[in-house]
Amino acid sequence: MFIPKQIPKKLTHQADSLPCKFSLLVWNVHKENQTKAFEKSFSALMQTNPSDILLLQEVKYPKKSTFSFNKYSFALGANIETKQNIFGVLTAAKCSFHNITISLSTKKELWFSSHKSFLISQHKVCNAKTLYLANIHAVNFVSHKAFTHELQKIKNSLQELEGPLIIGGDFNNWSKKRLKILENFQKELGLCKLAVEESHHVKQIFSQTIDHIYYRGIKPLKAMAVDTKKISDHNPIYALFELEQ
Repeated sequence: MFIPKQIPKKLTHQADSLPCKFSLLVWNVHKENQTKAFEKSFSALMQTNPSDILLLQEVKYPKKSTFSFNKYSFALGANIETKQNIFGVLTAAKCSFHNITISLSTKKELWFSSHKSFLISQHKVCNAKTLYLANIHAVNFVSHKAFTHELQKIKNSLQELEGPLIIGGDFNNWSKKRLKILENFQKELGLCKLAVEESHHVKQIFSQTIDHIYYRGIKPLKAMAVDTKKISDHNPIYALFELEQ
């Protein structure tokens, strides 16, 4: 595994803005996105839960074959690169991207010797406001001190941003101590945690839900977890938001 040298992106919707009412999907796809089973499941999911924005973790980007999310504009915050593929967090949307920032965790994960990545992007919305998105796959297999340090690093990148903000991803908060650290992160940034229907479908480790959506400056309309029948070891969270005109 190598530190990525490439930053895959495709920006084909630079003249487009998000509608004031839009949908978002958060999902750790567990590197399954290039499989036939995932393609079938994702197509069905988009029929029932069409999504203007995708915040995906553990995405596999092939260097020499067709990418599964080519209908979207996207940026990949890579954390691993091999000869055949690049892996990381993917933010995809059918709207313009601006000020894309990609960062790697300072610490590497024990056993895997790899960093985690997070991606911040800026997008135009119908009322000429700016929406910020943060796509996070929090570092795992490190001490609580290191986990706190990495969230502090993310917080430092976000705290100067003004305007509506949505943060989504896999936070790996599988212990009570990690949950407390994450709650402090939420409080310090003035975020609300999105309440999710069908929450029993959200990924849990040691009885702790680890996939979350946080927001500020925007109105949530609906959120639900969707059972995708073990395509990934996580299920997606689908949400509807509205920005006041």
